[in-house]
Amino acid sequence: MPLSKAIWPSKGGGGRCAPLFVLFVIVVSAHGQNFEITPLVGATFGGTLHLEQTGTPNYYAHVADAFSFGLAGGYRLDADDGGHDLVEFRWLRQDSHLTLPQNPLAVSGPVPTPYTSSYFRPSVTLDRFLADFSHEFPIQEAPSIEPFVTASLGAALMSLPASSATRFAFGLGAGVKIFPALHWGFRLEAEYQPIVMHAELQRLVCTTGCIVVLNGGIMNQFQLSLGPAFRF
Repeated sequence: MPLSKAIWPSKGGGGRCAPLFVLFVIVVSAHGQNFEITPLVGATFGGTLHLEQTGTPNYYAHVADAFSFGLAGGYRLDADDGGHDLVEFRWLRQDSHLTLPQNPLAVSGPVPTPYTSSYFRPSVTLDRFLADFSHEFPIQEAPSIEPFVTASLGAALMSLPASSATRFAFGLGAGVKIFPALHWGFRLEAEYQPIVMHAELQRLVCTTGCIVVLNGGIMNQFQLSLGPAFRF
């Protein structure tokens, strides 16, 4: 069969897309690596909420360390030092729960509600939506290894059993990317990701007695993530 017929059959609409696909592969192979996409998995550590319940003293609940996952994608630009700058959007989710410190001097604890068991352990979900600005440093002796630093700005959606609220979030991190091949590799990153707790109260549960989050200050969290990275 002639090559022209193999690439562009005379019948069938699907075959007419083949030349475009071949052209795309050629262009990407020659000029690729501008776009980068990374599925992420990891863990989030830390976080403390100041709670108030009707008729009891205030107390603290801790966000349990939990598995996290998400997706990052962005555009890479050449930098003056031979490395690259990356402008990226990232979404991360943490599904966790709140736990009370084991303090024998503390109050007996919140009253049971339809949202909680006799052991107070309500769920909390954090969705982060971040704009990342990263710089990848070149290593002449090992071009497949790319250390990087990242600064992030965005928002965190905190979902509790009775309500949800959006807060300002930011991050500072560092990591390394290893690309054994031109278009795929691996990414590992550690990051400090605090959330600014604004003054507005947020309900945690509210039935026979309301439990609310006393906002204000910073909730400190740390993120460790890794995943396969793809460039095209």
